[in-house]
Amino acid sequence: MKNIKYSLAIFGCLWALSAMTQPLFKIPKPTCQSVPIVMNTPNIYASYFWDFGNGQTANTYLPPVPYYNTAGEYTISLTVTSPTPFRVLDSVIVINHDPSEWNDGSAFCDEELPDLFLEYLAFTTLSPFWVRTPTIQNATLPARFGINGTPLRADFPLSLWDKDDGFWCGASDYLGEISVPANTQGGIFNDPNNQLSLQLKTKMVTSATYRQTFPVNQSAPQPVITCKPGTGNHPDTMFSNQTAQNIWLASNQTTFLGNGVFYVPNAAGTYYLKQNDANCPAFSDPFHYVPGCLTVDVPVVPDSPKLTVVPDPSDGHFTVRMPIVEGKAVCLVVNALGQVVAETTRQNPDSWQFDLSELAPGVYHLVVRTESAVLHAKAEVVK
Repeated sequence: MKNIKYSLAIFGCLWALSAMTQPLFKIPKPTCQSVPIVMNTPNIYASYFWDFGNGQTANTYLPPVPYYNTAGEYTISLTVTSPTPFRVLDSVIVINHDPSEWNDGSAFCDEELPDLFLEYLAFTTLSPFWVRTPTIQNATLPARFGINGTPLRADFPLSLWDKDDGFWCGASDYLGEISVPANTQGGIFNDPNNQLSLQLKTKMVTSATYRQTFPVNQSAPQPVITCKPGTGNHPDTMFSNQTAQNIWLASNQTTFLGNGVFYVPNAAGTYYLKQNDANCPAFSDPFHYVPGCLTVDVPVVPDSPKLTVVPDPSDGHFTVRMPIVEGKAVCLVVNALGQVVAETTRQNPDSWQFDLSELAPGVYHLVVRTESAVLHAKAEVVK
């Protein structure tokens, strides 16, 4: 079969559609329960009305991010109005297409007629958006698509496909494309390489509505990180509440650290956990780790009765005092992002002196870890 297969989109290939201007909006693939709608039109209309298909509406140019409680098929519509009439597509009629491009004649894929849909994209095997018409099942020629909500203010591509989503038949078949000129009044447009002929009809309106139907996939559950402090020769260990598909990431959310149910951190800092679902992954909240598994992202850390800071608040010069302990102790100064901004190690300590006068004002968390205990307090730096 000569046909070119249309694969599932990868959201990272947005550059391929940088010139696309139609229809009014587009929906990224794969589509998860939170849908970040992308606008195609500039803010040039008098009014906007959104219906997100989940009981939620809006009348702003830039839409909020709608959320869908359950997976399934949904339709988002946008109605725009203008006191000045503007030209839109009214219909597209498929006059002809290659009769063999959509059918390979195999026992499993021997369709009697194609299932046609139009897409507002030039051909790409990595289509990152839902921007297509409803499908005409078992379409005979001429096949008419009623279209609204597609203003003709700029050129845009329009491609024809045969929908093949079956287990045996693979992805959809590409049947050719045309370029729709800005402000065209209609006519017949051809793609001779694919024997494609489309007739476009247009009209003048003061209101237009574009609707896009799309599937919503169930998002992966958000993973939660917990931390178990080490004892003896056993190090601190961070754990996921999910049993599979765990990816541990550094603070930039891209640097791979490891996978599995647990991870042993080798330094204080911010960590993330990704639930690696192929369609809709989920990320944990940031976990700010310091040795001893103390979290520092809480509003107030109670002062330890055995650890004091003087003076507090200060200009950044302060002393940390504690009872004398035997053996090695490590003192960390950690900011609100979980970053270690100062560190010192002493043998048999009773106090430390710090100079944080060059740091920004704010509350800093102090963590002292000995062989037998972990103590903590806070210090406020003021200018």
